[in-house]
Amino acid sequence: MAVRDIQARYIGTVAGIFWSVINPLAFMLVYWIVFSVGLKVELAEGVPFIIVFMCGLIPWMMFSEILTTSLNSINANAHLIKKTVFPSEILPVVSLVTSWFTHGIMMVLLFILMAFNQIPFSINNFGFLYYFLALSVFALGLGWLFSSLNVFFRDIGQFLNVLINLWFWLTPIAWPLKMLPVKYQFLIKLNPMCYVIQGYKQVFISRQLPLSHPGLTDAYFWIGAGLVFLIGGYVFKRLKAEFAEVL
Repeated sequence: MAVRDIQARYIGTVAGIFWSVINPLAFMLVYWIVFSVGLKVELAEGVPFIIVFMCGLIPWMMFSEILTTSLNSINANAHLIKKTVFPSEILPVVSLVTSWFTHGIMMVLLFILMAFNQIPFSINNFGFLYYFLALSVFALGLGWLFSSLNVFFRDIGQFLNVLINLWFWLTPIAWPLKMLPVKYQFLIKLNPMCYVIQGYKQVFISRQLPLSHPGLTDAYFWIGAGLVFLIGGYVFKRLKAEFAEVL
């Protein structure tokens, strides 16, 4: 189903699958011009802006794609829900797996840019897989939650658009966490996506392995992500029996 979803996304287009590269590259180009060329923002000392920005943007793009595509996954597959005995909880999982495709392409581009900027490869770079797993668990829980609620409350889609836009700017992707006074940084660190994105940056920029210095931040994230995963699964399970009637 994930393969079919990827194929359907680009069917009939001339560029086809290359749009999965063109769109994020255009997005990065705009931010590079505004923040690096225009505002002279430095995300990490001695490291090109585009490299650090990509380390934050790649997991964010995966997170955003999971939420936006899983949101309508139940409504868009009403024929499966109403006519067959179908495990509907799989549909947000399909959105998750589909997002891995774009994430993989962007990771290849990141390695190419690192090589172009003469940033040496380290085996520690593969530590991103830990944060990739953390992101998948957290995002899937939200995918179950929003997709099930969206069947009954269509305003969820509008709410999610606002939430994603606000969430992006409350996450240190295009700006460094050190810009904030130290006494306020803990508020941003409560943001689960801050944990993931800072983790990607540490793995690729500082070459620091995950959990090399385990602390409360790791515990807070997994407690929060675990609760979101369980609550999302529970809400979906309670509501799925009524999907067919509403659709």
